[in-house]
Amino acid sequence: MLFHQYRGEWILFIATIAAALGWLFSKNAITELPAVAFVSLRFSAAALIFLPFAWKQLCGLNTQQWKQSMLVGFSFSLYLFCWVLGIKFTTELGKGAFLLSLAMLAAPLIAWGIYKQRPIIQFWFALPVAVIGMYFLASGGGDSSESVQLDTLFFLLTALWAAIQFVLNRHYAQFVPVLALTTIQLSMVGAFCGIYSFMVESIPTQIGSNTWIWLGLSILIGTNLRFFLQTLGQKLSDMGNGALIMILEPVWTMLLSVIFMAEVMSISKIIGCIFILMALVLYRLNINGIRQLINRYR
Repeated sequence: MLFHQYRGEWILFIATIAAALGWLFSKNAITELPAVAFVSLRFSAAALIFLPFAWKQLCGLNTQQWKQSMLVGFSFSLYLFCWVLGIKFTTELGKGAFLLSLAMLAAPLIAWGIYKQRPIIQFWFALPVAVIGMYFLASGGGDSSESVQLDTLFFLLTALWAAIQFVLNRHYAQFVPVLALTTIQLSMVGAFCGIYSFMVESIPTQIGSNTWIWLGLSILIGTNLRFFLQTLGQKLSDMGNGALIMILEPVWTMLLSVIFMAEVMSISKIIGCIFILMALVLYRLNINGIRQLINRYR
């Protein structure tokens, strides 16, 4: 009974675990595969899996819808390009996941700049908390080597492009069928990263079977299953509950990184994660609901 009542929330909960596993699978896959080639293979395969289900919607798109979808797909490509380079240079997946979660707070500023949509009041409380968390997290790795500096830079760029992609996707999803829009985005990532990889990267002559297993898990669990569960869960759940549950992704990623990659949790990093988590919760709080609750017990 409880599961049926909150089945959307439970589905989103599983989606956050699938998303966190995607980080771990990707890190293992690019130990042998070139990073950008991996993204191309992963998202090309995911697009092909979605293609039969999206075909009817794709055939019905007009020229304007194609242009809108390709714009979103281009921003998605830049987002994932920066993301996989962050993955390549990092040994701290948890830190990267928390930095990437800042996209949720960058998105309102971008929407304000592009579409003149003023951020909600919670945003102004959450933003300074997030900035404090970002400072502690970015300086809390305990290593000043170039690779650590690069991973922080790439994850912050990823957060920026993720925010832009979120704003564009949310806007144009009103005009383009969701499955068609998703398939076009995945296809563009595959094509864009494939062209870059062909021009810049060197493909190794021998790739171990384990790498192909990691790639397959990234496609099926980290991409297709995650997208499907997230879309279904958001459809079935309360929007506020769903948004709070999605905050769990960096938490699971951090735990997986500590367990499987021996990521060191310094005091500075723990403080940074806590502050960012507090900022995300503050941003997602329902102010009207809290006021009603206070008034009820006065």
